[in-house]
Amino acid sequence: MGALAAAGALVVAGAGSAGADGTDDGSGGPVRGVPRTVELGTSPASVAVTPDGRKAYVSVKDGTHGARLKVVDTRSGAVTATVTLTTGFGADAGPVTLSPDGSRAYVLFGTSRKVPLSVLGTVDTATDTLVSSTDAPDQPRPDGTSPGGLGSLAVSPDGSRVYVTQDGPAAFHRPPQEGARVLEFSPQQQAYTAAVPVPGHYLGSVVARACGDDAYVGTDEGLVHLDTGAEPPAVAGTVAATAGTVVALALSPDGTRLYGVGDTGTGYTVDTATDTVTATTNIAPGQRLENPSVSADGTRLYAIAQQSAVLSVDTATGAPVPGEGVGGLAYVTGLAVGPDAHTFYVAGNGSLRIIGY
Repeated sequence: MGALAAAGALVVAGAGSAGADGTDDGSGGPVRGVPRTVELGTSPASVAVTPDGRKAYVSVKDGTHGARLKVVDTRSGAVTATVTLTTGFGADAGPVTLSPDGSRAYVLFGTSRKVPLSVLGTVDTATDTLVSSTDAPDQPRPDGTSPGGLGSLAVSPDGSRVYVTQDGPAAFHRPPQEGARVLEFSPQQQAYTAAVPVPGHYLGSVVARACGDDAYVGTDEGLVHLDTGAEPPAVAGTVAATAGTVVALALSPDGTRLYGVGDTGTGYTVDTATDTVTATTNIAPGQRLENPSVSADGTRLYAIAQQSAVLSVDTATGAPVPGEGVGGLAYVTGLAVGPDAHTFYVAGNGSLRIIGY
């Protein structure tokens, strides 16, 4: 990790000249973010970047002011809007993602200190206003338990559906029971339209393939493949692939490979054509790995390690690549790789860091 810290300094310094004016590279593609630190004044949870690379959406939580979504101009570093999600005392904020066309931002949040992530917020990115707040539906559960918290979300390739994970029901200060599921949300109807029970207590991230009617969700009991083309969606199969209790997933750009990482520092690769594990690796033994993302050319997997560094992993070997990571970070909670394929957006420790690489 010490080597990564040194490498991080080199990455930041070396990227300042490339795309420093915030323009694209002449190809008409997304703009590059200008390397800088944007102070947010409160604790960020997650970050997502628009398809044109011009705006970053950062979910933040504040013990006094509730949960909000801050909008950052990636070229100037200015916070151009703040969207209030809830004013509940101690409210929590969670993952944020964008529709493929960038017209909507979706974010999970809780309404008070004692309530887990239980609400899905929809934001119109043209006006940066909250369009709707939708509570999670109740779930089958034993007496004395509460509905499981929401954990992650993904948008279908055509933007017509949002998939949201929900842990199994739980009693106060007790771990979730069996009964986890994936919820389907219709942006057009502004309502949940289906619930798919899946094996497991805890659910990690859910991802939707851009080239098909299917999605995958990581659970504490393995990997679940969903047929999202069915009405309602259904479990298409399971894969015996584990990387810890809470598994985070990322797909290669062409959808042929799925990568899973977890809280044990291990990772796996799945061939989505056959749903078979083709490799398992010890990426960073004993460290928690989160927020994986794959480079545009599919050769690198990026992930947060122990909330203190961004690892760059060779997808062919499963080994970290010296000199390509970013170290010296603290309390990192969110990572997005810009659509320009040359910018990291790192949320944590009260700020959003825009880092060229």
